[in-house]
Amino acid sequence: MSAKSVSAGPVDTENHTVSTFRLRRRTPGSFVLVPFPNGGRSIRCQGQLEAAAAVILANCPLVTAIQEQPLKIHYSWRGNTNPAEICLLEGPPAPGLRKTNQCSYIVPDFLVTMTDGRQRLIEVKPSSKLVRPDVQRKLCVARTFAEQQGWTFHVLTEVELRRGPLLSNLRLLSRYRRLVTDPEVLTILEGCVANGVSTFGDVLEQSSKSAHHTDARAALLHLIASGRLDVDLLSVPISDNSVLYNGGSISWEPFDSVWGPSGSSMDGASASFANLVPTNS
Repeated sequence: MSAKSVSAGPVDTENHTVSTFRLRRRTPGSFVLVPFPNGGRSIRCQGQLEAAAAVILANCPLVTAIQEQPLKIHYSWRGNTNPAEICLLEGPPAPGLRKTNQCSYIVPDFLVTMTDGRQRLIEVKPSSKLVRPDVQRKLCVARTFAEQQGWTFHVLTEVELRRGPLLSNLRLLSRYRRLVTDPEVLTILEGCVANGVSTFGDVLEQSSKSAHHTDARAALLHLIASGRLDVDLLSVPISDNSVLYNGGSISWEPFDSVWGPSGSSMDGASASFANLVPTNS
């Protein structure tokens, strides 16, 4: 799809720290709140697919900020065929433009800021809608705008979001993040890992003399959920065979592989580690 564009000007991303849901037209569907612990708030999502993306983004250790529906991107186009001639606009269209062009705007789903300062514009769509000409036009607008800003653009469907165990692992851990448990039990479990006890099951067995097994399992999941211990969330479901590391040992982010830029998903069963080898292993 070809695109003509004009500069849309710089975008002030520093001031968009709260939900910008007011930007979107009223559309049907349920709203889901996803906790964003690092941001001290919840991400408001429209529907379960956006919520699935938000769960992964909000728990990624390399994501520092998430802005839902961060801005409007106005554009005009001519022609009803695909590809259409598209032009980005600096703001709402002038009345005269509507006489020769069709005009509209889009509101992308998320703008994400990484720890290294890179920003990523994200659109979440069911895969069945990607073949529609109007959707292709809107994705072209978002991609072109992102390129002007120096951002990468990513289209996420249920295929990317549900590939591998990452989402299910994060949803499991979310049930234990706010768990209130005996601090002594937590100290015992962390001590087991620090002393070289490597797997989930081994830690439970080692600590069984000091804590009830059920309580220890919940406490261990709480330690992982709160970042005090690390585990490979990307490759396999959490189980008694999962290898544990001290907190802060592993950083991961999905954008280098299955959430490839410009809406292309790359081959692979899971996202990539930022640190392939834990720093303290």
